[in-house]
Amino acid sequence: IEKFVDSLLQSSHFGEQWARHWMDVVRFSETHGNEWNYEVHHAWRYRDYLIRAFNDDVPYDRFVREHIAGDLLPDPRRNEREHFNESVIGTGFFRFGEVNHDDCISLRSIGYDLADNQIDTLTKAFQATTVACARCHDHKMDAVSMSDYYSLLAVLRSSRNVSHCIDTPEVNAEARLRMKAIKSNLRRELAAAWRREIPALSQ
Repeated sequence: IEKFVDSLLQSSHFGEQWARHWMDVVRFSETHGNEWNYEVHHAWRYRDYLIRAFNDDVPYDRFVREHIAGDLLPDPRRNEREHFNESVIGTGFFRFGEVNHDDCISLRSIGYDLADNQIDTLTKAFQATTVACARCHDHKMDAVSMSDYYSLLAVLRSSRNVSHCIDTPEVNAEARLRMKAIKSNLRRELAAAWRREIPALSQ
C-alpha cells in the first residue's frame, strides 16, 4: 500500500487531479459567461500553476498568499526551469467568474456585482464560509457583519486589474538593453526635430 500511495503522489497526474477540485472552488472558466461570453485571456496559465503547485507541495499558507497578493510578495516563487514568476499567477483567480459586457461607469452596480463575486469566492475558498450575504445584512448564524463585508469590499474596489509580465528579469534583459539604446537615439532625433520647429512656433 505504501509503495502504491508513493507512486500516486509522485505521478504528475496528482496535481491534475487536485487542481480540478480547486478550479471548482475558485469558479475557474476560460470565458466570462453572460451574453457575450468574453474570453479570459491566458486562463490556462492559472490552471497549469495549480498543477505545478500541487505537484511541488507548495505549503498551503504560501498558496493562500500567492492567491491574495502574489504580485506583492517580497520573495516571489520562481520557476527556475522556465524562467517565470509563479507567485503572481496565483492572483489570476480574481479574474474568473461571470462578467457583464457593460461598463462599470454608466452602470455602476456592475462593478459592485463583480467585487461581490470576488468576495464570495475569496471567503468560501479561504474561510469556508459565505460572506457575500453580509452585503445586505449581518450574518444571522456567523460572526460576519455588514461592516466586515464593506471593509473587504473597500480593499477590492480600491485595487485595480492590471496585467503583469511573469518573465523573470533575465528573460528580457537583452531586448531591454536594445530598447534602451533605441530610446536614446529617438530622444536625440526628436529633440533635433523640435528645435527645427521652434522658429515656426514663434511667428
